[in-house]
Amino acid sequence: MDWLVHVENGALLSGLAVVIASFAIYIRRTGDVKAVIFFWQKRLALTPKEFILNRIGLGLMIVGVFVRLIYHTFFIGS
Repeated sequence: MDWLVHVENGALLSGLAVVIASFAIYIRRTGDVKAVIFFWQKRLALTPKEFILNRIGLGLMIVGVFVRLIYHTFFIGS
């Protein structure tokens, strides 16, 4: 089941790359780096394309965490 480790790492890294790409598109469009750094403030106005990319990246990272949980629960813990 070592292939699950590769799936986990791939999902986490590709998700992170997609999220960073969506932020890069936003910064290129607006030039507002501070909105990305202070993401908890309501300054980040994403276009639909940036929003979809951001959610796809976050979803991939969640899949990576879920695969890690499954792997450690069922295959390493037993």
